[in-house]
Amino acid sequence: MTTIHLPPLPRVAPTLTCDPAAISTCGADLLAASAQVDDLGSFVAGAARVGDWTGDASTAYHEAIVPTGRRADAMSLALRSVAQRVEEHAVEMQRLLDRRTDLEDRQQHLAQQVAYLRSQVATTTEDDAADLQADCDRVKAQVEAYETDLDTWVADLAAEESEMNQAFTRVLSAADVERIYGGVADPADGALRDKPGAGASPAEVNAWWDSLTHEQQQAIIAASPGSIGNLDGIPAWARDAANTVALDRDLADYAHTEDEGVLTDDERTWYENARAADEARREIEGRVDPVTGEPIESQIYIYDPAAFDGDGAIAISAGNLDTADNVAVVVPGFGTDGESAAYQADRAATLYESTRFLDPDATNASMFWIGYDAPDNAPWDEGFDGAGVLTEQMAAAGGERLADTIDGLRDSRDGDPAHLTAIGHSYGSTTTGHGAHDHGLDVDEIVFVGSPGAGGDTNNAGDTGIDPEHVWAGANSRDPIADLGNHGWVHGETVFGAGLGDDPAEDEFGGNRFEAESETRGGAFSFGDHSKYFDHDTESLHNISQIVNGNYDEVEHADHVYDPWWGGVQDPEYDRDPTSPATQP
Repeated sequence: MTTIHLPPLPRVAPTLTCDPAAISTCGADLLAASAQVDDLGSFVAGAARVGDWTGDASTAYHEAIVPTGRRADAMSLALRSVAQRVEEHAVEMQRLLDRRTDLEDRQQHLAQQVAYLRSQVATTTEDDAADLQADCDRVKAQVEAYETDLDTWVADLAAEESEMNQAFTRVLSAADVERIYGGVADPADGALRDKPGAGASPAEVNAWWDSLTHEQQQAIIAASPGSIGNLDGIPAWARDAANTVALDRDLADYAHTEDEGVLTDDERTWYENARAADEARREIEGRVDPVTGEPIESQIYIYDPAAFDGDGAIAISAGNLDTADNVAVVVPGFGTDGESAAYQADRAATLYESTRFLDPDATNASMFWIGYDAPDNAPWDEGFDGAGVLTEQMAAAGGERLADTIDGLRDSRDGDPAHLTAIGHSYGSTTTGHGAHDHGLDVDEIVFVGSPGAGGDTNNAGDTGIDPEHVWAGANSRDPIADLGNHGWVHGETVFGAGLGDDPAEDEFGGNRFEAESETRGGAFSFGDHSKYFDHDTESLHNISQIVNGNYDEVEHADHVYDPWWGGVQDPEYDRDPTSPATQP
């Protein structure tokens, strides 16, 4: 009787329990700590030195602080090195987890084959023995290949853990830090000396950044995040990394200062803005991509909690701005400041979900942009900032900043342009109109929603500087803000400095109006309808998403508002029954 040599059962891969996201968070915390210590070194070398103080006491003081600065610089480099290694560890552990999943699948499949072959032995005839042995030999070869890959995985895991352990142990003591990093030049210093000066174009900034080595780039992110975090022309990944360091550092600094009871009123305002930015990024990262089921990636594109006299500047994207096929920049309006970041993040994430759901084959990024000083409060609340909503001054200044941001997004993509859409809501539409008319927004689409006016000099869609076929307007017929723009042919909308320009949903404007009614709209004018344009399963979000994706045939057009010389302004949408197109699974 022929003997059948069965293949062995494959070993089960050892259990691996780890959380790469938590490891990455640890690395971010260490990098923030590195930035804090680097600040101490910079302080000792700069502000701590008293230039006009002379004499023996001055000499003694300056000599005494030198070691502190040297130790701070060395510790900053040490922490930075470990932080970067921890981030690499997070990436490698994710790879090891993925490899283990693959090994586990292979092991289970091979174990099933071995079990099947064993069940065939008892019933196999002499005539079938050769075929069965051939199957056994084939499976044996697969098991051996699996076992080799398993051994490699185990060795790679051990090596990674050993290298991570060494990264920590080599700088456990102050003496080790001094021995390895004492007196070592920071790679960021030389790179920053060559940084283009104020007024440089985004293209010049991008060329400088691309000329740096990876080590120099990482050093700047850790040592001087503020120098690039809000600089147009720097790629979004680097701005996000720098702003993440700055935000985490601020959260730690302000929390400690508050615990000590010495937080100033200004610092408390900045702290609130920092916490709002943190909440905003968590809002985005807590949502999932409707196509992949994975958490949505966030990028902090702008972070300056002290900007605009404490109102703050924050812009965070849902999705990757560097690689997305379609990029949308949402410009909010009245009531917007840094503390509203989480609310705006919800809108950005909702727009991301909708664009992905409606076109799963395209990649997307949606960024809320609190990058200008918007009128954000009522006059009786915190001053007269809110009175700016009545005039174009703040919109004009914001339009210039918006144009700079758009240029930065364009020039940082290095020849890989996105389909780019600027979406202005409420007073943000006036800001967007000014950016387009006054400075030429380098965008593919302009969308005005709930607009009180597109700006005094933007009398028609052609004044935006782009093809009117790509100028869009959405106006809920019950939205009183969308009814504030000038109508008819008189163009008296900015007389005596008041008013915000023409209604972009009107026929005279010459753009495309899309359906933007809501099934929950009021029976008459309702301020609540001004806030429904980015709600899921609404006409507005559906059509905005199709525009962002460039799927123009899927946009549901609406008849324009018109103003005959008799009877007042007419809105054909007022009597139409709204629909509820799906924008999510």
